[in-house]
Amino acid sequence: MTARRVVVVGGGVTGLVVAYRLLSAQTGPRCEVTLLESRARLGGNIQTEREGGFVIDGGPDSFVIAKPFATDLCKELGLGERLIGTTPKNRRVYIPRRGALHTMPEGLVLAVPTRFLPFARTPLFSLPGKARMALDLVLPQRPREKGDESIGSFLRRRLGAEALDVLGEPLLGGIYAGDVDLLSIRSTFPQLAELEDRHGSLIRGALAERRKKPATKGPPPSPFHSLLGGMGELIEALARRIEKAGGDIRVGAPVVSVERSSGAEANAPPRWVVRYGARDGQTESIEADDVVMAAPAHAAASALGEIDAELGALLRGIPYVSTGTVVLAYARPDVPHPLDAVGVVIPKDERRRILAATFISSKWAGRAPQDAALVRVFVGGHRDPGALAASDEALVSLAREELGSLLGVRAAPMLARVFRYEQANAQPIVGHAARVRRIRDIARRLPGLHFAGAAFDGVGIPDCVRQANEAAAAVAAR
Repeated sequence: MTARRVVVVGGGVTGLVVAYRLLSAQTGPRCEVTLLESRARLGGNIQTEREGGFVIDGGPDSFVIAKPFATDLCKELGLGERLIGTTPKNRRVYIPRRGALHTMPEGLVLAVPTRFLPFARTPLFSLPGKARMALDLVLPQRPREKGDESIGSFLRRRLGAEALDVLGEPLLGGIYAGDVDLLSIRSTFPQLAELEDRHGSLIRGALAERRKKPATKGPPPSPFHSLLGGMGELIEALARRIEKAGGDIRVGAPVVSVERSSGAEANAPPRWVVRYGARDGQTESIEADDVVMAAPAHAAASALGEIDAELGALLRGIPYVSTGTVVLAYARPDVPHPLDAVGVVIPKDERRRILAATFISSKWAGRAPQDAALVRVFVGGHRDPGALAASDEALVSLAREELGSLLGVRAAPMLARVFRYEQANAQPIVGHAARVRRIRDIARRLPGLHFAGAAFDGVGIPDCVRQANEAAAAVAAR
């Protein structure tokens, strides 16, 4: 049987999983796989450095366990014993309000209160704000037929403006570094929309879901998994498997164009020509039966050029924002705060210059030496789109000033790193699901062209792994 020639565009986790699946498949056609990555490294937003006993994740440091795709993949790759959960004693979250740090009340499920006493006692909300949240129990349900709506519209309608400002915007919008008045509730947190669909109330729905879970002794299990050596271990394991199976990984190879092969006969299945920039500055090309676009949507639109005007417009219409991560390491005695939490999320109306801070050495075991503290500070996003124009030194200075104000840290850090993610965070805005359906409809008219990744159906690592599995299955099915 003649091997199918497959080009995977994009060396983030999605592209790597597609290549790994095609090369490790036990059934179906044998595939020859070339993976092209424009940058000099693999991993996309996943980036891990290790130095002096510190494990530093610049991008995602974990993935949710509730979606099993990433956990299953780690076990399949022999990383099962490397999986770790968050430290049980440090799972609280701080929110600054009116000059003080307050802990988020227990029992919140994605900004929905499910326990009366912690909610009643918290100083985070005014009495009118708490009363407005409780109205969710009696407010009428919005018919699903009315279609998609933004996170902001959804939470204001169900829980009120104060709940959105204090919890919804920094928590839910913060995951995407995006604008809650643009982000789609059904494409970002469909489980919240489904609570209203099924129960007519977010609070009633969250309570019903909690009752379904079996009671456990001690602290609840961690909702997240990471890897002992950082999330880069997943990228490294995938790359090893691909190369061992004969896959061809080319970094520093930006794709210039993806075109139909002009030599294809009228009745023959179409083939594709992928042109990319080689290290010597020349352009090289590969002919393929299938092309899997696992790059950002704007990069895919540029590469596909004039193949289909509507497809290009749809891809370019998926917005992105830029973010930066500043990682600072301190001698533990230099940090007066107990760091007894996952970190701090910051409401927009606090007018701070950072989005959030994570206490990495408290959140995960083994991320820093015993006598040190490791903190990540997030900047940019829709709140400050020009943040990455600043130099590394300026971003480190900004992070230090904010940590000094929030945590009382005045000492110089032992180590500082800046990670930049320019136009790297896809924004599933209202209408995103319909846009993606149309993209896939057009792709079906272009046999051998496939799309997967954070731009399409979920930005988290488990969603990217699932989409990669589906794309590899679609190639095999052809």
